[in-house]
Amino acid sequence: MLVIAITVNIFVLPAVAIIFATLGFIIRGNKAHSLKLKLNDLEKEMLDSHAEILQLQREKIDLLKTMDTSGIPVIPITAATDEKISEKNPDVSYRKKLMDPSVTKKQSQL
Repeated sequence: MLVIAITVNIFVLPAVAIIFATLGFIIRGNKAHSLKLKLNDLEKEMLDSHAEILQLQREKIDLLKTMDTSGIPVIPITAATDEKISEKNPDVSYRKKLMDPSVTKKQSQL
């Protein structure tokens, strides 16, 4: 059997473990700090967007109030559509009178 004998000083092993442990804590602390910074940036962005939405809603309410209090007459849209329907379907009775054979005979006699 081949056996390799490694001699390790009893004081070096705990020192190496402590060095690597502190190195791990430093790396993890830096990572946690960067994640906190990203989280703070995202929270600030969300607050800004919510503030912008609230500002736009305030402006909309102000515009609606001014529209309600304005003295400008407003023509309803439904009345305009009724007129368009009547324009599309002209009065047929007048056309029937013109096409009546008795009327055409009278006109031809004149």
